[in-house]
Amino acid sequence: MPSPKGWTNDYEGIFSNNEKEILNNLIRDFEKETTIEIVTIDTVKTSKDKFEALSLHIAKTWGVGKKGKDNGILIGLSKGYRKIRIELGNGISKILSEQETKEIIDHDFIPEFKKGNYYQGILNGITKLMEVLRTKIKKE
Repeated sequence: MPSPKGWTNDYEGIFSNNEKEILNNLIRDFEKETTIEIVTIDTVKTSKDKFEALSLHIAKTWGVGKKGKDNGILIGLSKGYRKIRIELGNGISKILSEQETKEIIDHDFIPEFKKGNYYQGILNGITKLMEVLRTKIKKE
C-alpha cells in the first residue's frame, strides 16, 4: 500500500505537476475552511473487479477525514479501467446522499472524462462537491 503524498495521488500519471498542484491547493484550502478532507487517487494497483474494494481500503487505511468526525471523501479514478468511485466517510454521508454523489459523478466528472479531459473532469467534480457541501453546511 503506497503512502499518501498530498491530497492528489496520481499513480497512473494522468495529471501534470501543475494540475496536481492546482488540485492540491484547492483541496487544502477547502480542508482549512471546513475540515473536510478530499483525497484523490488514480490507481492501476488492482484488477478492475477489485477497484472499488481497493478504494475503500485506501480510504480506511490512510484515515481520510478527521478522527471523530469521519468527514473524509476519497475519489478513486482509474483511467485504464474507466472507473470512478467516491467513498464518503460516515460524517459526510449524513449530509451528502448517495443519489447526490451519483448525480455529481454523472453530470460533473463523466462528461469531461468521456472527452479524455481527466483533469477538467476531476476539477469540475471536486468543485461541485465543494459547492454542494458548503451549501449544506451553511444550512445546518
